[in-house]
This record gives sequence, structure tokens and C-alpha cells, in this order.
Amino acid sequence: MSTRVNGNRETPWYPPASLRRQGFRWLFLPLIAFAIFAAGPSVITPILYILHLLFDLSPYLGAVQGGPGPVSLLLEPLVLTLAFWPFLALYGAARDRLIAQPAEWKSIRLATISATLAMSLPSTVFLVGVPPEMLSSARDAGQGTGIMIFLFIFLLPVLGIFGWLIGRGIAWILRL
Repeated sequence: MSTRVNGNRETPWYPPASLRRQGFRWLFLPLIAFAIFAAGPSVITPILYILHLLFDLSPYLGAVQGGPGPVSLLLEPLVLTLAFWPFLALYGAARDRLIAQPAEWKSIRLATISATLAMSLPSTVFLVGVPPEMLSSARDAGQGTGIMIFLFIFLLPVLGIFGWLIGRGIAWILRL
């Protein structure tokens, strides 16, 4: 149990009933988003390949000559981890801030949720664009994913900070 110093005496700090009731599930939102965006293309690609075998998806996916290779299914989440590292940093920052300032949990929750949303919106590009590239038999397939990974390495931290500040600003306005 953490304590808070009030003047010259220490008093125990008990989390509000609403926090005890809701728990800290919101703290894991960045980790859930990270898992979805990093491993999502490797899950969606076999589904698209099976659907392509059952239905002709050539107008949407292009000509698919072979299924996704097992190496690409295993390595793609590891490569996408480079692009989505800000989700892990957000989780660590939110956890550390919550440990340092437990009384501001509402403000930290709002900031975490808004930063996760700000980073998740552009990250859906990978859920839509990477599986067709993994199924493509073109000679230069995957270049677009590499370029987007490079851009996301720098773009997502800026969006995360922007979302965090918006969440903290809203919490400040609402006096949370």
C-alpha cells in the first residue's frame, strides 16, 4: 500500500472505489494495440490466402501464385516490432507515471487511452496493406512495408506524445 505525505505525517492512500472496481485493465491498452498491429498481418495473411483459394480475390490482392512463406509469417511481427515500439514505450511511461502519482489515475488513464488511439489510427494501414504485400508474387513486394516501417519509427512517437498531451489537457479541463 502506498503512502502519501500530508504535512508532517504519512497517511495511507487507498485507491477510490471506482478504480478498485474497474481495475487497471486500461493500462494494458497499448500492449493490446501492439499485439494487434505487430502480429495482425501474420494472422490476416493466411486467412486472406485461404479466402483467395475459395473465392477469386485477384482484383483486390493481385495474382497470388503461392501462399505466404513460413519465414515471412514468423519474421514479419518481429520486423513490425521496430515500427510499433512507441506502444511499448507508452505502456512503460503510463505504468511509471501511475506508480509515481497514483492519485492522478483518471488523468493518466485518459492520456493513455488518447495516446493509444492517436497511434492506432495510422497503424491500421499495416492491417490493410501488409497482408496483400505478403501474398504478392511481385519482384519488389514488401518495399512499401519497409518504407512505412521507417516512417512509423519517427511518426508514431510524435503522435503518441500529441495524444498524451491531448488526454492530459482534457483531464485538466475536466479537473480529473
